[in-house]
Amino acid sequence: MIVSLLDLHPTVPGSSSLNEDRFEIFEAGTGHGALTLNLARAIHGANTVAPEIPDESEVDLQVPDAVEAKKQAYKKWRTDRRAVIHTLDCSGRHSAHAKTVIKNFRRGMYYPHIDFHVGSIDKYLSSRLLDTGDAPFLEHAILDLPNTHGYFDLVGKALKLNGSLITFCPSITQINAGVMFVRQNNLPLFLEKVVEVGAAVGVGGREWDVRPVKPRALLKVQAEEVKQPEILEGNEDVSGAAVEKFEVIATEASTDEASITRTPAPNGSGWEMICRPKVGIRISGGGFVGLWRRMTDSSE
Repeated sequence: MIVSLLDLHPTVPGSSSLNEDRFEIFEAGTGHGALTLNLARAIHGANTVAPEIPDESEVDLQVPDAVEAKKQAYKKWRTDRRAVIHTLDCSGRHSAHAKTVIKNFRRGMYYPHIDFHVGSIDKYLSSRLLDTGDAPFLEHAILDLPNTHGYFDLVGKALKLNGSLITFCPSITQINAGVMFVRQNNLPLFLEKVVEVGAAVGVGGREWDVRPVKPRALLKVQAEEVKQPEILEGNEDVSGAAVEKFEVIATEASTDEASITRTPAPNGSGWEMICRPKVGIRISGGGFVGLWRRMTDSSE
C-alpha cells in the first residue's frame, strides 16, 4: 500500500523521455527490510540488468584478475544506476539482517538496487546536502520511526519539489503533532492523505480526514460571552460550575460537527485538529500512514 501511495513510475533505460537525474528514494527505519524489498521491486526496471553480484570473500588464486574484473564491473554498474533505494537504520544488526534477507530473495535480483546505511538521519542527509550544495536530491522519503516530525525540516530540504514524504505512526495523535509542527514552523509540506492500516498483511486502508480548523462554534461562543457577560463570566456557567472551552464548543456544534474527534491545539491559538475516518470498514490494530507533499515555500 505504501508503494502504491508513492505512485512510482521511473522511466526505463532507452526511453525517449529519459531523465538524466538519478531517481532516489530514502527510507529511514530499515527493520527487517520488507518495505525496502518492495520499493526495490518497484524501481528496478529503471536500471539495466545488474552483473553478477561478487562475493567479497571470494579469492581465486589461479585467476585473480577475473575476480577483480567482476568486482570492478559490479562497482561501475552501481555508479551508473538511474534509480536507487537508500535505506538507513540506527542498528547495524538490523541493517545486516535486512541485507541478508533481501540478498537471499530470488537470488538477490533486487539487492543491487539498494544502498544500506547505518547511522542517524541528520548525519546522512546533512552530508548529502553538503555534497549537492543544498540542492534537493530525493524524489521520495519514508520515515518509519518515533518522533517523525522532528525530521520534517531536514527531510523537506532534501526532497525535490512535489516529492512525497510517507510517515508511518502507530497513533493518530502523532499525525496531529506533525500537522501542527508544519504549521507552527511554516514548513513547505502539505498533508495530502491519511490512511489507517489494519493489523493484517496485504490489506488496504481506511482514509482519515486530518486537518487544523478554527470552528465556527468557537466564534459563536466568544460572541455570546461578550453579549451576555451576566450569564457567562470567565469560565463559569450560571450555576458556578467550571466550563471547559472545548466542552462549550462541542455543545454549540451542529450534529455533524459534534461527531468529530477534536484535539485542542497546544498553543491555545484557537486552532483544533479534526480527526475522523472518511469512509470504509472498521479496522483494528495497525497504524496510520501520512502522505505529505513537498510544496514551494516562501523563499523559492
